[in-house]
Amino acid sequence: ISQFAYEQSKLHLKLDNKPFSVIHNGCNIPDIRDINEPAHLLKKPFLFSIGQLHSRKNFHVLPPLLKGNEDELIIAGINDTLYAKKVMDEARRHNVEKRVRLIGTITENEKHWYFKNCKAFVFPSIGEGFGLPVIEAMYFGKPVFLSTHTSLPEVGGDAAYYFNDFSPESMQCVFEKGMNDFTNNDRTQTVKQKADLFDWNKNAKEYLEVYRNLF
Repeated sequence: ISQFAYEQSKLHLKLDNKPFSVIHNGCNIPDIRDINEPAHLLKKPFLFSIGQLHSRKNFHVLPPLLKGNEDELIIAGINDTLYAKKVMDEARRHNVEKRVRLIGTITENEKHWYFKNCKAFVFPSIGEGFGLPVIEAMYFGKPVFLSTHTSLPEVGGDAAYYFNDFSPESMQCVFEKGMNDFTNNDRTQTVKQKADLFDWNKNAKEYLEVYRNLF
């Protein structure tokens, strides 16, 4: 599903000269007209992220992005883990715990609402084989901030912004410069065009071509 995944396979599996194909995932495109508001509306601008709260998602580096502003951080996903406590410990350490919300699992409709209405999508993961939420956020034309690890640069390309490291000062700088660039240069269409490259119809045709070449 990514060039990165293939490179990892070469490192850990004995592939010899077996043929391979890299076929990126597509993106499920919702009907925006059918996105309903969640029960608890947010009154402040918010940053959004999603994924199971495990250490490889690296969510604990995000709370410093709330310093010096009134934004909230919404993280959706299974949160009955020890790592969830680490995320909130970091929020308390930076005195922003009242603006960090771990909302647990959400419906597809709720997920699309958060994508549609967030100020930015932040995804500092250090362990992705692809990173589908990145494409979902881009479909909604949102500024996307990623780590430089694993498959994320491959998926985000030049339509995303990247945290060079995870120190609070560096992340704050990248976020501020990225938001200014996104707003001042109106990069919404650039982001949406990037998302359009990840299409399930294209994905299916590429798989069919693989099957045809095998028989």
